[in-house]
Amino acid sequence: MHLLLSLLVAIIFIIWKCKKAARRKTPTAQEQEQERLAERRHDTRRRKWALALADILILRNGLKTKDVTLALQIDEHKRQQLAQQVKKELGLAEDLHEETLRQQVADILQRWPAGVGQTPRGFYEQLAAQGQVRDALAFDCARTAFLTRCIAGLGWCRDEQAWLVLLLNAQRAQDCFHSWEDYATAYVRARQIWLELHHTPTTVAGRDLQEVMLHLENPLSHWRELPWNAFKIFELN
Repeated sequence: MHLLLSLLVAIIFIIWKCKKAARRKTPTAQEQEQERLAERRHDTRRRKWALALADILILRNGLKTKDVTLALQIDEHKRQQLAQQVKKELGLAEDLHEETLRQQVADILQRWPAGVGQTPRGFYEQLAAQGQVRDALAFDCARTAFLTRCIAGLGWCRDEQAWLVLLLNAQRAQDCFHSWEDYATAYVRARQIWLELHHTPTTVAGRDLQEVMLHLENPLSHWRELPWNAFKIFELN
């Protein structure tokens, strides 16, 4: 009888300890809300970083860099103008039906590591021959971020498709460059080759480095706000 009573007390004690541990592990509503907000801030920071790769191209095309969403706050005239430009850069026909357009865009996004957008003949070959492979990669990262954001903003793909490409592209850039300055100056060097192949006047070609330096020095720019390697786009946490 004494043994049975001791066993019963032990079982009750174990159950009490388990319930106490469970209560301790279950976060309160306030803790859950704090965790949700922390995850949201982290996600916003990652998305802002991914979009910032295209800042120079966004500004050059008269678009806003401050939004974290993919929506483009532009009027109908600007939207039509941008759609025409993006179709040309992607090599898409002007008169595509919406379903065909979305399918071709989906194919482009699926093959994004091979480059989003058309390039002049000999562009990558010339960069490779001159030992400028990283410069080519910087150019690709900027152009991929810009065109993917435009594609989503024009409603040609789902946001989830675009964000997957944007975040993977961002991680690629983060892994291959050391800082915003390293990335930006590599982009400028590749852009010079691009402009040469397009027979662009030297007066236009000289603007790129100036644009980049102004953005790097602007205290309100994303490149000053967001550290390059303080966090990983994809990290285990």
